[in-house]
Amino acid sequence: MNFPRFFVDQTCEPDAIVPLDEQDISHASNVLRLKTGDRVGLVSAGRLWDARMESVTRRQATARIVSELYRDECARSDVSELPERVTVLQALLKGNKLDFVTEKVVELGASGIVPVRCERSYGDASNAKLNRWRRIARAAAQQSRRLMVPVVHPPIDWREALQRFTTSARLLVAHASAPRGSLAAALAAQDDAQHDVRAAGELVLATGPEGDFSDEELRSAVDAGCQVVSLGPTTLRAETAAAAMIAAVAALRGWW
Repeated sequence: MNFPRFFVDQTCEPDAIVPLDEQDISHASNVLRLKTGDRVGLVSAGRLWDARMESVTRRQATARIVSELYRDECARSDVSELPERVTVLQALLKGNKLDFVTEKVVELGASGIVPVRCERSYGDASNAKLNRWRRIARAAAQQSRRLMVPVVHPPIDWREALQRFTTSARLLVAHASAPRGSLAAALAAQDDAQHDVRAAGELVLATGPEGDFSDEELRSAVDAGCQVVSLGPTTLRAETAAAAMIAAVAALRGWW
């Protein structure tokens, strides 16, 4: 089912006419060149609906709901969500590098993104940046045919992140000093001990800033019960690590 999908805020039901979001109108009319009667999918509150374009102009676009697709037509393979919740803790980076991180981890299935202030982080996140990351997350989720828009949370400090997530989730921290193969070993150990991500309810993946996490941050993570893991023998850029980590986890757990 390769027809376009759009996220909508309105509650959907058969025969309802639903307006597309303002930021999707130009894409629908100018890029996709949709016309009245064209088939589209509308995603509302994690549910996918079959719809037909009712009207398309440069200023507005609406679609009429036909039926719910998730229950009626969609095979499980068409539902583009990972089987478990995966939250990414990404240290704040220089410039606009977090734009790239947000886009890629959403494409790869992240459920949420938490920017983190670390010792070696540069600057902070303004409201304008936070709003931009949320727009990027929405666009990436739509492009990737997701059924939900991952939440981009306001930035928090590293110690707060440890306090918040180690009590309710399994937290893996990527670091260059970790032994090769430790990511696979950590995931296997979770299964062997029956403390996998299903038992914890959520898997949290943390990657550091330029220069990586400091020794003190690493010690605090270990003291909090986190597992420190390697992302391989090569040195990755800070903006590449999170995408590499979530992709490796998905492959190792057989989600792909």
